[in-house]
Amino acid sequence: MEMRKTRYWPLIILTAAFVIMYIHPVYAADELFLTGIIKSIDHNTKTVVIDVQSSSCHGARTFVVDNPSALDDFINKKIDFSIDSSICKYGELYKMFSGGREAR
Repeated sequence: MEMRKTRYWPLIILTAAFVIMYIHPVYAADELFLTGIIKSIDHNTKTVVIDVQSSSCHGARTFVVDNPSALDDFINKKIDFSIDSSICKYGELYKMFSGGREAR
């Protein structure tokens, strides 16, 4: 019976070592998904003014974008987009992630 118990220790140790070596830390990304109508785009400051219709961030808000020219076709159209925060305070400037698409 002692022989049987000692056979499983290497398997247990190898399994534990595998789990420890291959566990990667998980990072949570706080993003707020919004819907709104693009009112204006300023290419010099890389900002976009959007009339947000989502209840969590309602009203005209200004967002920073990496590539404002990618949104030129969406002026006065309703789009879905996300920002780099889980909350939306009035007067704060948030980064708008690319990947905005026209809402239906």
